[in-house]
Amino acid sequence: MYQQFPGLDPQDWATIEPYYAELNAAALTPDTLYEWLQRWSALEAQLSEHGFRAYRATSENTADTEAEQRFMHLIEAIIPKQRVASQQLIEKLLAADRSALPPATSELVRRFEAEAALFREANIPLFTELERLENEFSKIMGAMTVELHGTTLTMQQAAKHFSDQDRAVREEAWRAYMQRFSQDRAQINELFLRMLKLRRQIAENADMPDFRAYMWQRYGRFDYSPADCITFHDAIEHEVVPLAKKWLDQRQQSLGLATVRPWDVEVDPLNRPALQPFQTGEELEAGGERIFQQVDPQLGEYYQRMRDGYLDLESRPGKAPGGYCGGMMVTGVPYIFMNAVGTHDDVQTLLHEGGHAFHFFESSQNNDLMWNYDGPIEFCEVASMAMELLAAPYLESAKGGFYSSAEARQARSEHLLGMLNFWPYMAVVDAFQHWVYTTAPVDVTAEQLDAQWAELAQRFMPGVDWSGLEAIQATGWHRKQHIFSSPFYYVEYGLAQLGALQVWRNALADQQSAVEQYRSALALGNTRPLAQLFEAAGARFAFDRQTVGELARLIDQHLEMLQPA
Repeated sequence: MYQQFPGLDPQDWATIEPYYAELNAAALTPDTLYEWLQRWSALEAQLSEHGFRAYRATSENTADTEAEQRFMHLIEAIIPKQRVASQQLIEKLLAADRSALPPATSELVRRFEAEAALFREANIPLFTELERLENEFSKIMGAMTVELHGTTLTMQQAAKHFSDQDRAVREEAWRAYMQRFSQDRAQINELFLRMLKLRRQIAENADMPDFRAYMWQRYGRFDYSPADCITFHDAIEHEVVPLAKKWLDQRQQSLGLATVRPWDVEVDPLNRPALQPFQTGEELEAGGERIFQQVDPQLGEYYQRMRDGYLDLESRPGKAPGGYCGGMMVTGVPYIFMNAVGTHDDVQTLLHEGGHAFHFFESSQNNDLMWNYDGPIEFCEVASMAMELLAAPYLESAKGGFYSSAEARQARSEHLLGMLNFWPYMAVVDAFQHWVYTTAPVDVTAEQLDAQWAELAQRFMPGVDWSGLEAIQATGWHRKQHIFSSPFYYVEYGLAQLGALQVWRNALADQQSAVEQYRSALALGNTRPLAQLFEAAGARFAFDRQTVGELARLIDQHLEMLQPA
């Protein structure tokens, strides 16, 4: 694996440092600069893949102490030194004559300029401590289980019961799930307040007004501002919330309920049995391949390559929560991690992460610098969310999927309703973080965090009866992993959903053309501004009331069409 760098051991800085020193000592001219960039990219790719494999091992088994030690060694002993060495190379690049660099590097240089302006050596140990705390949070989540009728269930397995037709069963599971979270309430509060203090200090060290401004620059958000996010929240409140409330009221009527309680929001609104698309991870894997093959044969071929050791799909005790897709920068194959328990949500997660995987394949094969793989995170989520919609016509077993015709309609209805309901929830998560990092008092307490979450939830997600459960509602921020491990990484999903729905709208007119345009946009990787990537995929980057309203109504119209006669 390390043929380009003989003697390199990613766990030993003494074997890494000489390669950075060689790059730093190189004389750069317009004629040699791009070759130098390629050499640096190759080194970063080697280290990135090793780091990802170490993280993967801790995800797959949070109780594996050897894997944790290897990962923590990277965090504590290697990555801090790598950050300093990389910063020196960034500064060397920015000081060089870049006139001969190809146009595909212009966005890369812009990102490096933003990154260089933020760099402070004093922040390196703070990042190390944050990564340690984030790993601690993953361990807390991975250790959670629920006891139901003498059976130990993972949190994902327990949540599966939220869709049970028997209201008593889903209430029991819901209360047990929430009770398990409450056991770690004090520990989670303490962990986040420590993270908050570190993040504020990082922003102060970098001479930024607050951590929000710091993250805007760190994420390279050149195409929209925090004020635009507030505009987006406003559009959601006025254009989406009324439609979401309409379908919640229909749920209450269809289920014959006096009020909709929190354990009533995931059961099928017509009280049909929960979809059970598969029993084993192998069945999910195989079904995914059939669907992706129908969307596009090349995408099916990509996915087939991943079935050789690059998928970990089933939930099990000790496994970290959530799901993700990560790229192996040298191997050239992405990896999907998730916690499947046999639900339709699992199918959607595989389709979603599959979109990320295809983005990695397309962009890595069409760009030779590792920094130009994938794309801006807002567009990375277009890749994933659009794939959920492009794959929807093939959910029926007759077309390669998992369902009868009636079940496929139910699945599509569930998916679209989930998209409609997602925007208000996204607004809560995003607005909460804007408040936490810009408005909250310096000595903010966990109780104040709870109160702010509850206020936002009532604003954007009205209609559910939380009476007697106010404390559980107020700690909803505990149950959103991004708030802990990826601050401010959430509005991307809401913005990307706007792009994905426009790709879907194109596909409703011409599926093949929409898929071709989608793949072409993915191949651009991270070489274009965000708005141009949206345009390449056949979408417009906008988040005003008119745009949000049009797409929300498109979902609403299709939900009406999918209702049983």
